[in-house]
Amino acid sequence: MLSDYDVILFNTCIKSGLKESQRQALLKAVRKGKGLIAVHCALWCFQDWSEWRKIIGGILLKHDPYRSYDVIVIDRDHPIAKDLPARFTVTDEPYLVSERNPDMRVIVETADKHGPDKIIEPQAWTIRYFGGRVFTTTFGHDEKVQTIPTFIKLLSNGIQWAAGRLGPATLPGRKELQEGFKPLFDGKVLKGWRYDRRFWKVNNGIIIGNTQPQGAEKHTFAITERSFGDFILRLSVKVVSGNSGIQFRSQELSDFDVAGYQADAALSGGWGNLHDLHGRGKLVDGWQGKSEKVVNLNDWNEMEVEARGRHIKIKVNSLITADWIETDPDRSKTGVIALQLHSGKPMEVQFTNIRIKELVDTKKAAK
Repeated sequence: MLSDYDVILFNTCIKSGLKESQRQALLKAVRKGKGLIAVHCALWCFQDWSEWRKIIGGILLKHDPYRSYDVIVIDRDHPIAKDLPARFTVTDEPYLVSERNPDMRVIVETADKHGPDKIIEPQAWTIRYFGGRVFTTTFGHDEKVQTIPTFIKLLSNGIQWAAGRLGPATLPGRKELQEGFKPLFDGKVLKGWRYDRRFWKVNNGIIIGNTQPQGAEKHTFAITERSFGDFILRLSVKVVSGNSGIQFRSQELSDFDVAGYQADAALSGGWGNLHDLHGRGKLVDGWQGKSEKVVNLNDWNEMEVEARGRHIKIKVNSLITADWIETDPDRSKTGVIALQLHSGKPMEVQFTNIRIKELVDTKKAAK
């Protein structure tokens, strides 16, 4: 029945007992883009299912005594923070969040330190779990907090964001921001990219490439306007149909085409391959015995490309599928990043959560 809904909200206090069939149904729904909301005691739920803590961002085992306390909106740029005051007071149980997911993006946190460790505690945050948007808040014990306008606005914004109706989905977590990752796509428009407008669009924080109904006579790409040298690139990919890939250190050709390294993403069995487009062809088979074990066909997958000097590494859902040392000294160590729509039959591919960490200055890498 989850297919009939845009958002699934948990405000429950059930320590364990979620059936395996229910777990799989929930995972399937979120991975296919359904929004998930976890309110208050949902952080205490399903303690026998470790994936739940990963999805919603943590677990609650203890809290400070029920009382009034101040919180601060620390991420004013997040769409869920829209129309919230910079600081407000709640009457609730100050939750002490354990096993925090490093990918969480905190929106609201306590103004003062809490718990025996005397640390600032997150009170509302988001996570991108594959294709789904997840919003979690520790607030919600009783009517003291549930009836105040700030809680109602926070929860309302969170539901709309999780449903894909408020702001972009591409929001790197705090840990990645601290490590130096930056979004390559703002979730709204393809600013900073060159592309054929007949084939590419943005919808609800997702880049959609589509050659239907007639297909394309030749490959066509969405191409970054600037070049990158050494970097770690992370993104979520969903191949609805056809054959796609992510170009990197590539050279731009005419008519939105490119040549160079490609991390393959193809329903035909090419996930995780390292390919040299318009050049040497397949360099590493990342599918047979590798990504075939972990890839989610017709669903979202997480890909990572790391390029350091002559060393190139590709991961699909955290599994290393290609580990390559370039032996040709003439191969470029810098170039554009591009998203592929393959020539031939009509196809569709989707990308989101694209972020990059540059490891060296691009200008130096180009020398």
